[in-house]
Amino acid sequence: MSDGEGRQCIRCGVAEGAALLERCVACGKYFCADCTYRATGRRFCSHECARAFFYGDSDDYESDVDADE
Repeated sequence: MSDGEGRQCIRCGVAEGAALLERCVACGKYFCADCTYRATGRRFCSHECARAFFYGDSDDYESDVDADE
């Protein structure tokens, strides 16, 4: 996306001028209020981002356990 195109919701495609867009704290993509996924008081662009934010990747956990042994 070039700077001239402007921002738009990654799920429904609504342009920034037509709706207020928020940036996902997990992936950095923009989404509108109608497409918001809410989890524990925070807003995300998807269920996958909410899960990644709170639980991280399972690979990270497994590598931490292996490092302690």
